[in-house]
Amino acid sequence: MRLPLRWLAAGAVAAMVIGAGAGYVTAHDSGSDIRVQAAPSSTESAATSASPAVSASASISPSPSVTKKGSALASRPNDGTGYWPDFSNTGYIHTPANAGGLGKGAYPGKLKDHTSGMSASKPLRLEFPDNSVISFQRFLALKVTIYGDNLTFIGCLFEGTIPNDNLVQIYADTAITFRYSTFKPAAYAKPPGNNGKVSSAPAPPGTPFDKSWQLMTTMAGAVATMDHNDIWGNAGLEMTTGRPGKPSRWTNNYLHDLADTSHDEYHHDGIGPQSEGDGGPMIVDHNTIASLGNTNGLALQGTGVYDHVSFTNNYVSGWGYALCIGTRDNATNITVTGNVFSAELSQLYGFNYGGIWGGKSRGSTWRNNRLQVRAGDDNSHFKVADNGKYLWPSNSARSTDFTG
Repeated sequence: MRLPLRWLAAGAVAAMVIGAGAGYVTAHDSGSDIRVQAAPSSTESAATSASPAVSASASISPSPSVTKKGSALASRPNDGTGYWPDFSNTGYIHTPANAGGLGKGAYPGKLKDHTSGMSASKPLRLEFPDNSVISFQRFLALKVTIYGDNLTFIGCLFEGTIPNDNLVQIYADTAITFRYSTFKPAAYAKPPGNNGKVSSAPAPPGTPFDKSWQLMTTMAGAVATMDHNDIWGNAGLEMTTGRPGKPSRWTNNYLHDLADTSHDEYHHDGIGPQSEGDGGPMIVDHNTIASLGNTNGLALQGTGVYDHVSFTNNYVSGWGYALCIGTRDNATNITVTGNVFSAELSQLYGFNYGGIWGGKSRGSTWRNNRLQVRAGDDNSHFKVADNGKYLWPSNSARSTDFTG
């Protein structure tokens, strides 16, 4: 089945920016919670400039702060093991000391409101000096618009309500980083229908459309680093593509409980959508990517060539097709290894759209991707007898690993 066309194309949100005459609350450098670093010697973030370029075999080990109990196949998010990213180890509440090696303390017990007068009905414009580190602040707005390059947000909360538009809209030329931050609707403390013991609510509707937010988007050339964030109540993250030698990085994030899954108000995408193709490089390692929805957890939905995309060691459940690595079989240097594809949540079609993954002849690898299936799971495409079997890119369960 072919993916439905995305009704709000990437970049179209730029024409929908709220603010002209809308009464922005404008906040600049708010003082003590911002540390301006010495500028890196290049345009790359100081935290990533020494990192190697992503390759077909690239993979990042999970952060040492992730509690390693259980195992990939034996564990699920929110089962008490902390093996996978979940409520116990992501978001601002769980910020450890020295997150990202930037010298900040652990979560101090409460957040500081960024400025007075914030409201879910008013936009908020943020302007920070380049290379700033912003920590333990709460941002409440109809839309948060961020200006400043190579900014790092640690232990922050972004909440609001803006159906069909960006909760966070970023104008940065080279880099943006979010660590241990939470992105959610303003109306809810926890996702509707999620009792804290599952990866994501197993039944619709989730966050109602009129209380949701749609996207988080980089509007300029910034490459995103996303680590240990808790993200829900939305419909996508348009901050996908890196640049040669500087991949976007998604590590240890908890992406779950997308908004309005009762019907098709939204394209339900996790990382993405990236709708044009010609995307990459990307590193997507050790994330929980789980939700009901009609499209993709990894949403690379264009016809152009996706190159040097590494999707490794993730917990994946639900969606329409959970992975989409292009809509034409032309991807190159794709790595899909070590992932657990779980039958926990119901799924419309299959785990891998079109069987597309790059192919061995184009430098790509599909290895050691296992199925996790338990009695009572909602994905009817697989049976308990498939537990522990290998998922092949054709969406079939096999007793031996794929070697093509």
